[in-house]
Amino acid sequence: MRLFVIAVAIITMLLLYMLALATGHASIFSDYFWWIFGFNALALGMLLFSVGRQVWQLWRDGRKRVFGARIAKRLTMMFAIVAILPGLFLFGVSAQFIRHSIDSWFGNETEVALERSLNLSKVALNGSVEDALRDAVPLQIEMARALVFHDDVALALSGRLQRGGYRQLALWDQENKKFVEKVGGGGQFDWPELTQQDWQRLHKDGSIGNLESVQNTLYINGWLMIPQVDESNVILFFRKPVPESIAQDAVLIEAARAKYAELSYAKQGLQAFFVMTLLMATVLAISLALLLAVYFSRRFVAPLSALADGTRAVAQGDFSQKSPVLRTDEMGILSSLFNRMTEQLDVAKQQAEKNRHQQEVARAYLEQVLASLSTGVISLNANGYLRTYNDSAEQILGMDLMAAETLPVEQWGQLGTQWGVLAKIIEETCLKMGDTAPLQMDYIGVDQAQILLVKAAPIIYEDMSHTVIIFDDVTDLVSAQKEAAWGEVAKRLAHEIRNPLTPIQLSAERLAWKLQDKLSEDDARILVRSTDTIVKQVAALKEMVEAFRNYARSPSLRPVKQDLRQVVNEVLVLYEGSICNFQADLGNIPLMVRIDTALMRQVLHNIFKNAAEAAELAERPQVDIIAWSNEQTVTLTVANNGQSFQPAILAKAFEPYITDKKNGTGLGLAVVKKIIDDHQGKITLANQESGGAIIRIILPKMEE
Repeated sequence: MRLFVIAVAIITMLLLYMLALATGHASIFSDYFWWIFGFNALALGMLLFSVGRQVWQLWRDGRKRVFGARIAKRLTMMFAIVAILPGLFLFGVSAQFIRHSIDSWFGNETEVALERSLNLSKVALNGSVEDALRDAVPLQIEMARALVFHDDVALALSGRLQRGGYRQLALWDQENKKFVEKVGGGGQFDWPELTQQDWQRLHKDGSIGNLESVQNTLYINGWLMIPQVDESNVILFFRKPVPESIAQDAVLIEAARAKYAELSYAKQGLQAFFVMTLLMATVLAISLALLLAVYFSRRFVAPLSALADGTRAVAQGDFSQKSPVLRTDEMGILSSLFNRMTEQLDVAKQQAEKNRHQQEVARAYLEQVLASLSTGVISLNANGYLRTYNDSAEQILGMDLMAAETLPVEQWGQLGTQWGVLAKIIEETCLKMGDTAPLQMDYIGVDQAQILLVKAAPIIYEDMSHTVIIFDDVTDLVSAQKEAAWGEVAKRLAHEIRNPLTPIQLSAERLAWKLQDKLSEDDARILVRSTDTIVKQVAALKEMVEAFRNYARSPSLRPVKQDLRQVVNEVLVLYEGSICNFQADLGNIPLMVRIDTALMRQVLHNIFKNAAEAAELAERPQVDIIAWSNEQTVTLTVANNGQSFQPAILAKAFEPYITDKKNGTGLGLAVVKKIIDDHQGKITLANQESGGAIIRIILPKMEE
């Protein structure tokens, strides 16, 4: 682009110079004016095309929001105004100057001066004619005498031709209309004839004269009447040159007048000619200025565009971009400073990358250590925000801890009830951070109650105090310990209580039988009522002892391959007449499991019975039973729309003697859990958000 602009500028200036030269008539280029004008028009077209192309590129860059396009557009408009306004002003002034100058050339003073000069020339020429006629009078007299005395006229004329400076001498016979004698002239001059109009003037005045130009030389032609001889009309004719000084002045004045007349006639065309040349020069100069304006604008903005590209690259983390330094001015200094800055940023980035890599290696090592732990680990920063955690923490808690990263611990309750329970455990643990022994906390998970062993410890990180909380799920361990203890207690109670129950019952029955006939009617009724009470309470104690025995002993399983749907349907038959509506969605696919059918019926009967009793509080009691399977397990859920588990009961529902029923023993769910555990399954309890409780049983799936 730079070479193109330089070439166009040089060619344009050369063409303008040649056009200026061709305007003058004395120039060697004047004959080629229109050719040169055409080349200038062609150059103007190329310039306008180049300017239009550059302006279109600026407009396109502006539409695409290319950086620097608006500055380039403004600079171009400023340069254009600076170029166009003075150019138009200069063109207007020059056009007016040309018009007034040409008008001044053809003013009245010049025309009057030329007319007066021409008149003076005519007077001088007429004086020369009169002088010539006076000088020819002696010759006239001599010719008259020669004719009278019949002398040799030709000899007389020849003598006068040589002495008088004449070019032609002759005698004209008016009657015969021809020359009777003539000398001189040769082949250079023609012999004129006397017209009738000239004869009349000559007859009236006696002599006439006129001027004639022959081969660019002025000559005086004179006719003089010779007195009549023998009644004939003879006329003397002579031709002689006008004096050289007078002739030259007359020729110059006539030429100047002719030239002035020609220029006066072409005045308007001359004005248009000069104005057209000036207009071409002005438009060419303005077009070249516009091209230079666009070029210099884009050239000025180019470093800014390079800096903008480099800035975008730096913003994206690429510090390898270098802004080309093409100048030594402030823009060049700015580019150099930018390059130095990117080099420093690149060094800092490499150092940061190195540090980050080291931190990532350390973090990866720590994460690998944390991931390998079965214990849950979470850390909080000084403001109580969650900082780190391992997979075991999410597995134990049954939650996605990422959801709490943007909230402090005290606001976790906004995320849900379970988050509020976890926040309370963390807060209580942090309050006892100085204790050496871990805390045992009850935690209500998504679908089960858990027992967590929790401990908190402070650490210093980045000069700030952080908190690390370590916890483990000891639910199975505590449950196993409790089951073992309750099993031993159940065995002892069953043994110690069962033995005296039968003698007590027999004694009460014997006592009623022996004394009933010996007592009065009122006493007998009291005796019967008392002994019946003893017998019923003994029967209740026997049932409790039997429940203890069932809980304490580990029955031997007799598992068989069975479709769980069939077992559920068999148990549901028992509740067909119940006031509670049982809705079962067991699907169409067999749910094959390996179970002890009798024990599983006992489990389902216990769960359905509890669900129906809890749903009685609803306006329309209903129990929903849903079963499905995946590749490894079969899941059965039983949900009611009535009473939910109390939080205190939910945490210890599977422990013996934990119940919210008035007449419950608290052993039903404990036995159910024991049976499910013996089947290598899992049972969980939870409350529904819409109300009611839900029990979920998960059993291993058996391949068909």
